[in-house]
Amino acid sequence: MTTFLESPRFPDNIAFGATVGPTYLTVVNQVYSGRDARIVAWTQARIKFDVGRRAMSALDTATLDAFFRSVKGRAYGFRIKDWTDYACTTAQGGLSPQSTIGVYQLGKLYVNGALSETRLIQKPVVGTVVVYRNGSALTSPYNLDTTTGLVTLSPIASAAVMAVSVGATTQITLASALPNVGVSGLLYLTGLSGANAGTLNGKQFTVTAVSGALYTLAVNTSGQTITASGFGQQFPQPTDVLAWAGQFDVPVRFDTDEMKKQLMDRNGPNGDLLVDWGSIPIIEVRP
Repeated sequence: MTTFLESPRFPDNIAFGATVGPTYLTVVNQVYSGRDARIVAWTQARIKFDVGRRAMSALDTATLDAFFRSVKGRAYGFRIKDWTDYACTTAQGGLSPQSTIGVYQLGKLYVNGALSETRLIQKPVVGTVVVYRNGSALTSPYNLDTTTGLVTLSPIASAAVMAVSVGATTQITLASALPNVGVSGLLYLTGLSGANAGTLNGKQFTVTAVSGALYTLAVNTSGQTITASGFGQQFPQPTDVLAWAGQFDVPVRFDTDEMKKQLMDRNGPNGDLLVDWGSIPIIEVRP
């Protein structure tokens, strides 16, 4: 993505009243019998807006002119509020795990019977998002990147690694048990030393057995040299339900490099000018 203007977002009062809605790209192949086959080219909708097709005051006209010039038409992206769909509840808000442990992408779930779509939320609104684990708001620190919608969670619990036993399965002894990491749970390891520490460091493994603070992991370390140091950590487990609630914007750009406006009346409310704007298309941009 080229230059993106995070702030200010498109003026809310102009976005209010826009024509807006999701669009898809579907390839339809029709045969002689009249039947057709449909191929879904986009797995997620792309939002389109039209903020024109109406009269605006001189003040709003000047604001829109300045915004259009600052982003140079189609060149730069920016935020806009979709007044028809800008909030998410915990019933709708999901967090999808990313390749880096502890990092999750915000999403909004739309459900219709057995069908559903999870929408990528890239632009949460600063100060509105709360993350929940098993129905309770998180009190441990976490970081929300409001430019990407990525949430980075801190470990829920942590204990020093006291011993490592290598083999067909690997046994890790911690200084104290992590009470919510059981069989079929996940244990994250960091800070181990030794020639083969990279086999375990920075990775999360399934627990196959637990005895006190002794955890057996489903990872083969036979013949390797790994020395006890560092920590075993608990991040959200497979049984945990993560959710979020808050507000979000849509990342967009103008879908035109040309603005057209016409002075309609100079006797508007309070003697203001009224300017008629033609179509001003705005379209969602993808990461």
